[in-house]
Amino acid sequence: MARVTGNVSRVEVTQTFTNPYKTPLEAVYVFPLPNEAAVDDMEIRVGNRVIRGLIKKRQEAKQIYEQAKQEGKTAGLLEQERDNVFTQSLANIKPGEKIDVTIRYTNSLKFERGSYEFNFPMVVGPRYISSDAIADANKVTPSAKLPETRSGQDIGITVEINAGVPIQEINSPSHLLQTSQDGRMARIQLNNQNTLPNKDLVLRYQVAETAAQSTVLTDADQRGGHFAAYLIPALQYQFTEIVPKDVVFLMDTSGSQSGQPIQASKELMRRFLKGLNPNDTFTIIDFASVTTQLSDQPLPNTPENRKRAIDYVNKLDANGGSELFNGIKRC
Repeated sequence: MARVTGNVSRVEVTQTFTNPYKTPLEAVYVFPLPNEAAVDDMEIRVGNRVIRGLIKKRQEAKQIYEQAKQEGKTAGLLEQERDNVFTQSLANIKPGEKIDVTIRYTNSLKFERGSYEFNFPMVVGPRYISSDAIADANKVTPSAKLPETRSGQDIGITVEINAGVPIQEINSPSHLLQTSQDGRMARIQLNNQNTLPNKDLVLRYQVAETAAQSTVLTDADQRGGHFAAYLIPALQYQFTEIVPKDVVFLMDTSGSQSGQPIQASKELMRRFLKGLNPNDTFTIIDFASVTTQLSDQPLPNTPENRKRAIDYVNKLDANGGSELFNGIKRC
């Protein structure tokens, strides 16, 4: 269950474990989460009982878990193996018992070309592990099911979005979706035929329009209230709407850039110069053991000055030391 407000998501992941056998079981489940997610809460629900998680040093947490397991108590341990790989261990699941483990995390959404993107990983993919080079290789390479074997459980995902502005073009390149909208609020779920947890969910939706927008989003809980102000750029702007810029290009022409690197820098500079807006001004500073520059003052973006700049760039060589600070001081 994910609730998105502006560019921040608050996600609640509930995993259900059951024991169909006649003896107690320990369940160990390896699963992914977004690599920049901040996990801050975990709870275990057994019937009407709720066990709250505590954040401990790894070794201390393992000792507490192992002791509880030896004493026959229901216990849970959540470990972070990599930035995006976690292991959930549950000890002493009693015969016929159902246990829900809920993990909560916060993450930010990527914004690109007028759209937000929400991601929820579902698969710890196979990775290359060289012989004995990685001590915990078995913790990040869980065994994969055969292609003809169905995953034991379906996954249900609900995403509720409040972008503060109207949203449009809700789509996913990975899954079939069911969507509903009420004003600025949107609710997205997986299509019933698309609930196998065998690929990551990618959800995109557009918030930008033909003009720039602003909005304020508020929230409150037992700790108090807060707000966030958002400025959402338009999809496109006319040259006349863009504030003129004074642009200083800083080029590394030290010996380490010799060969292909300096050629790539020159090509990039030619593209930059051709992409300036009509009312921009610019200059070029190149640094190595010594620092030189195209002009003492920023130049107007005229055809003559662009040609002058391109000729200057074309004549640059790569040699000398990488004295970056010289170039920064000249700026």
